[in-house]
Amino acid sequence: MIEDYRSALRAGQRAYRACVARGQSPYLAVLDDILNGVNIVAQEPLGLVDIPAESIVGTKTSGRHTAFAANFMPLLEEDTEFAIKWSNLCEAHLEEGIHTPIIAYEYLNKFYVQEGNKRVSVLKYYEAVTIPGTVTRLVPARNDTLENKIYYEFLDFYKLSKINNVQFSRLGGYAKLQTLVCKAASEVWSDDDRLNFSALYTMFSQQFYALGGSALGLTPGDALLVYLSVYRYSDACQSTPSQVRENLAKLWDEIKILTEPHAVELSLEPKPGSEPLLNKLNIFSKPSQLKVVFLHEYNAKNSAWVRGHEKGIEALKKEFPDRLIITNRENVSPEVDAEQIMEEVAHDNADVVFTTSIRMRPACLKVAAQHTKTRFLNCCLNAPHPLVRTYYPRTYEANYLLGMLAGILNLTDRVGYVAANPVYGVPAAVNAFARGLRTVRPNSHILLRWACLQEPGKPLDFSDCPDIELFYACSPFEPTGSAREYGLCRRMPDGSIQPVALPVWKWEVFYIGIIRSIFEGTWDSGSSGKAINYWWGFRSDAERLDYYETLPKGTQQLLDLLEKNLAANEFPIFPAGIFAQGHIPKAPTADTYTPKELMEMDWLGECVEGSLPRYDQLDVRTLGLLEINGLSSLKETTL
Repeated sequence: MIEDYRSALRAGQRAYRACVARGQSPYLAVLDDILNGVNIVAQEPLGLVDIPAESIVGTKTSGRHTAFAANFMPLLEEDTEFAIKWSNLCEAHLEEGIHTPIIAYEYLNKFYVQEGNKRVSVLKYYEAVTIPGTVTRLVPARNDTLENKIYYEFLDFYKLSKINNVQFSRLGGYAKLQTLVCKAASEVWSDDDRLNFSALYTMFSQQFYALGGSALGLTPGDALLVYLSVYRYSDACQSTPSQVRENLAKLWDEIKILTEPHAVELSLEPKPGSEPLLNKLNIFSKPSQLKVVFLHEYNAKNSAWVRGHEKGIEALKKEFPDRLIITNRENVSPEVDAEQIMEEVAHDNADVVFTTSIRMRPACLKVAAQHTKTRFLNCCLNAPHPLVRTYYPRTYEANYLLGMLAGILNLTDRVGYVAANPVYGVPAAVNAFARGLRTVRPNSHILLRWACLQEPGKPLDFSDCPDIELFYACSPFEPTGSAREYGLCRRMPDGSIQPVALPVWKWEVFYIGIIRSIFEGTWDSGSSGKAINYWWGFRSDAERLDYYETLPKGTQQLLDLLEKNLAANEFPIFPAGIFAQGHIPKAPTADTYTPKELMEMDWLGECVEGSLPRYDQLDVRTLGLLEINGLSSLKETTL
């Protein structure tokens, strides 16, 4: 057994040198030192627990902690009594196993040994996955650190699952895992559930590290969430290690994107028709014909949203006659048949699939991972998925002009606004409307209401507010949940609603521009593995305003002039020096807000009366949208 000790000693010495080179302590962490100044609010005996070996990181007290390197391998020379005892434990482990549990403390889901350091060292040397131990949990007081918030999420998850081997580096991971393993939010795990998950997680972690996951700065749990978002949990549990590795390799760009501070690349206007030199030399890189599929959640008869997209499809056909084979599918349920239909069209060698509902994005991601030759796009904003590109208009630009028009036409200082859902881009649209309103009426306010609440409480036509005549509305002519924003409306004396000015999203600009990039061979140029979001506005001619009231000539000229200025990037809607509710200053990183800052905006301007909805206020459909594309700050309120 002395040879094993020598091998372990060499491993400890290597770890020692590596830590010193990084400027880190080369010894085991000491819990008593870590807890200095920490407010522990509870001690919970957990009883006998299978402790993940990789989560045992130190000792309870400072005694003997210098006998081990940070990886628990020994540092004392082989002629010491310590080495003899270590070697004897090796022999006992190989002959009959080490059965005596260690005694340890758990703090922030890391474990610190009070009794049994050599047992841990030997078992780690033999690559044990778990080590039995009697554990006491030390619970710190809540605070605002990310580590503390994640830990309290873990505590809630542990109460249900008794799973302690999965860790995440960001908020929301445990709640998402509970969903991905097909458990209700408060459903308790059975013994079989724990065994099945632990087997999968161990196998998955091995493949994650085999592919180089340790260099990413992510946990295997982070990667597992991406994996289970694409591959069903039941299928994953039945997969072999080689299948998991093959599938994980397909998703590697999706996983690496989690480490990118700027993972989403915004395309703010169509690229000019220049193409890479290699494509000019290789005529085979440019297709002569494309099979294009459009999938809609609703149908053109009942949904103006779908009608708008179908106008774009008709324009696309005219732009490329005889070069496109177009299939248009309506009434595709995101939950029921979207994935199956996408599989079918991909097997049928579709070149491009456009999905016009945010709720189809999960199905897009699942199918895109299996069919990399088919290009998938989803009509939404801020999706960090290299496998699925997204496209959406810059609604805040049109909303700024609508807010200005409301300020010009309104007879009071209050205007209503009905927002559809708390997804990316909506706060910017609300705030832009407010900015436009205050440009011409500095003392005005917006009364904000939401169309996505379980119990709206207040009428969405503001009929309970005599001083509100003009408001930005969701269409009363749409089917429930279609999320069609209708524009600036006027409530007439008889209670009827009349449009004043409506934003029009010119989907043909997106479809023609994207398809042209494929024909010209520029689809892949410059993407560099990032998630591409097409976010086009006035500059790209991707939106316009239709006016339904005859406006004074000067008013129309002013709006037209500002539209041109917005298209030329000569007029910042959100300059520096603006305030959120509560008169909280909001400063951009530069002189004006970047497109990314606008897209991720999650606050409301100080002239807005109302707030972002709470998680428990949202209707069932919106809860699903929140999981797919909801504001990160709102998701945190679910925890």
